[in-house]
Amino acid sequence: MTDPDTLPEDPSIGEKLNRLFKPWNRTDAPGLVVGVSLQGASIYRRGFGMASLETAVANTPATRMRLGSTSKHFTCLMALLLMEDGKLDIDRPVRTYIPELVGPAGTPTLRQLMQHVGGSRCHLDLGFIGRGMAAPEVGAGLEAMVAQTGVNFAPGEAMIYNNGGYHLVSIAIERAGGAPFEQQLKTRIFDPLSMTDTASIPSDHDITPGVATLHVPRPGGGWRRGLFPSDELKGEGGMVSTIDDMIRWMSHLRTRDRVGVAASWTAMATPPVHPDGVVGMYGLGLMFETYRGLKTVHHAGGAVGGTCQMLTLPEEGLDVIVMANGAPAANVVRLAEQVVDIVLADRVGPEDPKVMAESHKALKGPWRSSESGVVYNLVEEEGQLKLAFGLGQVGLPMAPTDNGDFVVPAASLSEIRLTPSGEGFDIRFGGKTAHYTRAAAGEGDLDAFVAAAQGRYVCAETAATATIARDGETVSLKLSDGYGRANLGLTVLGNDLAAPTSGGVLALFGAAVKLINTQGRATGFSINTMRTRDLVFERA
Repeated sequence: MTDPDTLPEDPSIGEKLNRLFKPWNRTDAPGLVVGVSLQGASIYRRGFGMASLETAVANTPATRMRLGSTSKHFTCLMALLLMEDGKLDIDRPVRTYIPELVGPAGTPTLRQLMQHVGGSRCHLDLGFIGRGMAAPEVGAGLEAMVAQTGVNFAPGEAMIYNNGGYHLVSIAIERAGGAPFEQQLKTRIFDPLSMTDTASIPSDHDITPGVATLHVPRPGGGWRRGLFPSDELKGEGGMVSTIDDMIRWMSHLRTRDRVGVAASWTAMATPPVHPDGVVGMYGLGLMFETYRGLKTVHHAGGAVGGTCQMLTLPEEGLDVIVMANGAPAANVVRLAEQVVDIVLADRVGPEDPKVMAESHKALKGPWRSSESGVVYNLVEEEGQLKLAFGLGQVGLPMAPTDNGDFVVPAASLSEIRLTPSGEGFDIRFGGKTAHYTRAAAGEGDLDAFVAAAQGRYVCAETAATATIARDGETVSLKLSDGYGRANLGLTVLGNDLAAPTSGGVLALFGAAVKLINTQGRATGFSINTMRTRDLVFERA
């Protein structure tokens, strides 16, 4: 591969890219690093903003950044390399390699876990529910998965993005390969591809040379250090890398000539077919889509205070990596697409169809279903109408259909299809359809909800306790699993339904709280989030 240090930037493309990233070319805020390669030659590599506001160190092309979930396809390839060795079979249940998973978490195959169709709960999401952002001790992840008694859905029935499944795959790799997960990645993938600045680092609490500090904005100004609440990040999101190493990697994604046999790469690129016949976009840790008519392979990632997007267009020979450590208002997924617009200006087709908010103003706001216990919120972002969970304000893009439906493509979730029905929607997800009607704050009787809900509850799956109580004219939900606690402010949407409007992660993930068997006094409640379904707390 051509040494990026020896190539001049294309003046016209380089200047356009400089203008695109100019908002982050500053010394008073964290920023990002960008690498672009065309036909194997680096045409753009720059750092913007600060790697550390604390030490006044700027981002450079050599800065190492957290990849977050972009790590996942490396995990999948490592599993397939062990399959080539005859040490592991990705179509065996995960309990084959982790026999202590005697409950439902042990039933999915490794392939199902890697495609997010296993259906079991995620230990990280259960942790967010039970303790907020507190970090548990090492080993708590597996313990939480062993303790599962419920599932989000039966294996293969639907798709919900699941970090916990990748944690289990990583443990299976360790046991089958006979070495730590991090060492196997280095020996089998990073070293052969000369990715000398890439590593899997289990904890943000560890000081790792050359890695940018992750930054989280404080309300009202200033910054906090971003620390993911785990000391055992593995294949779900543990990697750090540089733009040069990731460009080397994306080049190999096209050639596939140094690591992995053809059958392994075919498996990586084969998405699942869901029971309703919809073909997913998620292979083994990689997403296969089109952007403005051009085929793409990509995977984004997120950390606490950082984001990443890896995007390659194999038929065009274009590779793009954008990694941020808290750059204000930086949407790395959209920025990578804008790089494509600039570099391939003469090749891209018309923009992909979107559901525009201006034409559907009357639909904005939350929608609820008594049947499913899920709350969706139609929100406006960048002029588009998008689908969020709970009362969340960050949504998933939707596409219009010829018959008037709105569709969220089967990417990180099974396809979600919204069909107008009467004054509401029939929303189909995972092969099941429920009817949704408008939900609004104050729609339910606050006094009735509190009278039915107040009290103490327990959840066996999270080892957490919960207390619902009135707090003036609002309702509070306090949860704790012994490691930490989560305090939520609930907005009542019905006599048996509420959703968090404050409280950090659960509000962000779009939770809804549905009372069970109210009859004047609830016997329990269930929590539904974007990634956890029907998690039951029973009255203590």
